[in-house]
Amino acid sequence: MGLRINANIPAVNANRQTDKATQTLAGSLRQMASGLRINRAADDAAGLAIADRFRTQIRQGQEEINNLQTGYNYAQTADGGLEVQQQALQRLNDLATQAANGTLTADQRNAINTEAQQVMGEINDVAANTQYNGQAMLNQNTTVDVGAGGAQVNVAASNAAALGINGIDLSTADGARAAMDTLNTAGSRLDQNRAGLGAQMNRFESAINQRQTGVENAAAAESLIRNADLSRVLIDRTRGQVLQQTGLAALIQSNVGQQSALSLLRG
Repeated sequence: MGLRINANIPAVNANRQTDKATQTLAGSLRQMASGLRINRAADDAAGLAIADRFRTQIRQGQEEINNLQTGYNYAQTADGGLEVQQQALQRLNDLATQAANGTLTADQRNAINTEAQQVMGEINDVAANTQYNGQAMLNQNTTVDVGAGGAQVNVAASNAAALGINGIDLSTADGARAAMDTLNTAGSRLDQNRAGLGAQMNRFESAINQRQTGVENAAAAESLIRNADLSRVLIDRTRGQVLQQTGLAALIQSNVGQQSALSLLRG
């Protein structure tokens, strides 16, 4: 092979290989610093698009979980109000049973009836004051869409009128005995309302678990695509460092031929 001055092909090739090794090393350092395999679209355009779709699924799933949790909390709040009302109904039933005793005087029944009316007022107060985000829940039938795949919370009205106990009068023995049947019916209605809310809370828990699993799987898939495998990055960095150093050494050696040609000219 002759000695040429105008074209140093070995040096050009060595320079190209050195630039390539430098780019590889820079990419490895970038991945090490960020922990990401894909830091820009140029790193993996198709992989970035797929990872972004998974990220969108993750964010949507997380928001749906939040909405479903809100629905669960809404139903739980309503059930808390119904539990207080149930205790009040039990007290009313105790009072009605007591007032049905034929040995009581009229004054004693009137005193019992006064307490019973106060307890019914408490039931109405609970209906008015059981609220979620400022919205009364028990004064009327309520349906709330929580915005997660059509999920809804349905709460049946639960006040004295809805439970059918408005006309209770314990001032007479006959009224007390009639009230006992009315209160049994109201208790069954209240039990049904609580059972319905319990079923809805179970459904929300199931939907939350399902979406949590989906978010977990999507996060794992995104991580596999987007995040860097640090053990492999370290291997690539070491390889890049070695290639960069050997490339620089090759660049130095590639100039030997031209120096030899210069020596001939000087001779």
